[in-house]
Amino acid sequence: MKKLCTVLNHSVGFILFIIVSLYSQIASSQETVYVDYVESFNVTHDTSAVSLPILNKRNRLKSNSCISFKIEHENNVPDSVVKCLEAATDIWRSSLNINSNYGIKLRLVWEDLPNDEDVKTKVLYFKDIDNNYVPASLYYSLRPDLQHDDSYDAIITINKNINWDCGYSIEKNYGIRNLNYAMLRSIAVALGFGSSLSLAKLSSGTIVKFPFSQGHSLFDNLLVSENGIWLKNLNNTGRNQNPEIINFCTGINGSVHIDGNYINAEEKEKYKMYTPSNFENTKSLVYLDNTKSLMHYSLDKASKKLQIDSVTANVLNKLGWNVIISNQNNIKIIGSDIPESGITSAYTSHLFYLDGEGKDKISNAKWSFYLPAIDGNELLQKSEEGTLSFNIDKISNPDNYEINVNGDIYGKIIFTGLLNGNLINLQYNVTLELKPSISNVTFVKQDNGNENSYDIVCKVDYKGSDYLYVTLEEEYGSSLRSQFVREPYLAHFVCSNITSPYYAWVDIKVENQYGNDVYTIELPPYLKNQQNSVSNKISSLSDDDFTRIRVYKSNGCYVKTIKEDAEIYELPSGMYILEYFRGNSKIKTSKLLK
Repeated sequence: MKKLCTVLNHSVGFILFIIVSLYSQIASSQETVYVDYVESFNVTHDTSAVSLPILNKRNRLKSNSCISFKIEHENNVPDSVVKCLEAATDIWRSSLNINSNYGIKLRLVWEDLPNDEDVKTKVLYFKDIDNNYVPASLYYSLRPDLQHDDSYDAIITINKNINWDCGYSIEKNYGIRNLNYAMLRSIAVALGFGSSLSLAKLSSGTIVKFPFSQGHSLFDNLLVSENGIWLKNLNNTGRNQNPEIINFCTGINGSVHIDGNYINAEEKEKYKMYTPSNFENTKSLVYLDNTKSLMHYSLDKASKKLQIDSVTANVLNKLGWNVIISNQNNIKIIGSDIPESGITSAYTSHLFYLDGEGKDKISNAKWSFYLPAIDGNELLQKSEEGTLSFNIDKISNPDNYEINVNGDIYGKIIFTGLLNGNLINLQYNVTLELKPSISNVTFVKQDNGNENSYDIVCKVDYKGSDYLYVTLEEEYGSSLRSQFVREPYLAHFVCSNITSPYYAWVDIKVENQYGNDVYTIELPPYLKNQQNSVSNKISSLSDDDFTRIRVYKSNGCYVKTIKEDAEIYELPSGMYILEYFRGNSKIKTSKLLK
């Protein structure tokens, strides 16, 4: 693999020859091993624990690199848990230096695990001709054209008996394990992070050994001790413990680091591995001794690291995930008026063209534009030959395609051609933004100890916006109460002290530059002793979803019917009740104070 990484700086043809040759030989051997990695949250409460919020997609996504995932799960997995894995894979999408068309196959399982196990990740490895074990996710990402069987690159099992926090706020919650944080780490080991050494119970006793009959994982090959001993030079010794392995993984040979060309001692320290004096199964040499890294050995409840740090990404790139190939003369695809992130509107057409020295000499030019179908397959939208520029049309029917966790559609532009006899093969990853949507709202009423009021606790599943805008109005209240909820994907908030005997309305709004969506919760009046029988109504309202508005004075007297929101501003000062209709159906009642 080191030879593979070295030659990536040479010609495209030679690189492809080396990759094809190496991984064709892997495919021919087909020796596979599953390696288990188990995570358990630390019960201590570290007040200095580092938490990092999810970066805005404009700071995460790149037009020139991506890894993609395919997630499968049983029907018993809660939607909020599935969304955690979807969000985690999206965070990983542009974190590594690869542009692969292979969808890494992850299986999500929701079942009982032992009390000391929170998450278990089973990772598939392939053996190459040098007795190195390559994670299947990397193997197929480098060779997406190879036929893939029904096996999963990794199986992630989540303990269903845990009270999981599936939210995305980084506010400290010392009593609940954050599943998003755990999922990011599970994906890292699915991509090959962590030594394969583990405890094995044999008839001769329990020993620390490699799970392979011969050889090491690519990650094992990176580890070296302070006194210059490499883990790749140590081997199992049958059914007996190899003392050299124990000396290495418990720090007797000195601290262990990931090999690299470090700038200084401080930089080297970032890549120090966790080597406690007593071997800790699933932790020793699997995680870093670096508190700032996502892959720090302590998965503490007080931390919520929802970003991929440079150290974690660099380690995985050392395994072989850094295979973006610079084409001759640095020719690349440019999106006209599109930023480097590749993020743009789905509602307009776009022009793409080539940039780089000698582009005008390219022959056999061909463009293709693909969008993801709902079933996970790719759909060719348009192709064109013999031109160095390419137009794509606006998306007329977004619901025909897979909409990702951000509320966008991931598309790709492929260009192939010949320059001086050499193949040019380029890919541009375009993210097509849509108007936002609210897919689900749930809430529960809570007694707040006040006889004449109550609270509601809400959870909102939404896409296409970075925040919610929430307003609470009460039938005889003098003003609106509002709040911003800046928690992506699945937001949580509380509306407090709602007056019991009267109507109240909670408007939940998401918006972006393309439009908005609103859900309204209508809360009828009720007495405390009738709380269990209270009904509620939730309705969805966008700008163009109603056909007319009936206007009443606060005493119930009818005023007029209007067709647009703008006509409301023409009403005289006072208090009004507004009833919104779609056809003959009333979809919302609201109060207005002018």
